[in-house]
Amino acid sequence: MADDDLRVRRRSIFDEDPDNYHAARPGYPERVYEVLAECGLHPGAQVLEIGPGTGQVTGRLVAEGASVVAVELGAGLAARLRANLAGRDVTVVEGDFAAVELPSEGFDLAVCATALHWLDADVAVRRLAGLIRPGGWLAVWWTVFGDPDRTPAWRADLQELYRRWMPDEVRDPAEMPAPMRVGDRTAELAAGGWFGPVHVELIRWDNPLTPAAARALWATFPNVRELDPARREGFLDDVAEIIVCQPGGSVVDHYVTALYTAERQPDTALQRSVDESPGQADLLGWLQGADA
Repeated sequence: MADDDLRVRRRSIFDEDPDNYHAARPGYPERVYEVLAECGLHPGAQVLEIGPGTGQVTGRLVAEGASVVAVELGAGLAARLRANLAGRDVTVVEGDFAAVELPSEGFDLAVCATALHWLDADVAVRRLAGLIRPGGWLAVWWTVFGDPDRTPAWRADLQELYRRWMPDEVRDPAEMPAPMRVGDRTAELAAGGWFGPVHVELIRWDNPLTPAAARALWATFPNVRELDPARREGFLDDVAEIIVCQPGGSVVDHYVTALYTAERQPDTALQRSVDESPGQADLLGWLQGADA
């Protein structure tokens, strides 16, 4: 329950400063969009996006010719998204993905970028199964801000900042980040038998950071934003100071984007699964109703 409360509290924090979020958050590596093209991102595709923020991914989806329905929880982020993509083929639906009304026709592709962890995975995957047409695709990915296999020396100083300012948020460097726990994430997406097989790709890439860029990026992280203003400003000043002190006054940070894709299985395959596991019959009934 405590983890659920934390998730619900923190997922709304992004809405506090949409302008900084838009300016500070990096995009995603080109390889993500190459994989999306293999999963049906093409002119005329009907695409559902969960958690679009201010449109870092949405803009690319419509540039590829897709018609996008984007579900955004935050009112401020949704307003910025509408402004950023005014006149484009994007319908912004404001609210919680688990509860908002959405078109009943099947989507060709659904995407969720660095956002699925803010939802109950079981609920989200079940609903997605009712929204994506059989043969369509689900693509979920996260960027891990700090590659555990390539840790630059300056991140040791950053670790000390967390110990000083946010001791409860210090993470064990030996612990694998949740997006890279492939077995767990694969099991979440494959649960219920609607999607599979799940394909996984870990995309490693670099992001240059100036002191100002680092300060702005860390200001988007929920555990930093929920600090009281004085402590937050102190922490962010110290982040910037770490970068200032590096050779050349800038750094290159190493990231990993963990990308998971899976095809929506035909309902006939699900029926065979239900026949073998009678306890799942209620799920198939729900799915058929959602597809109607």
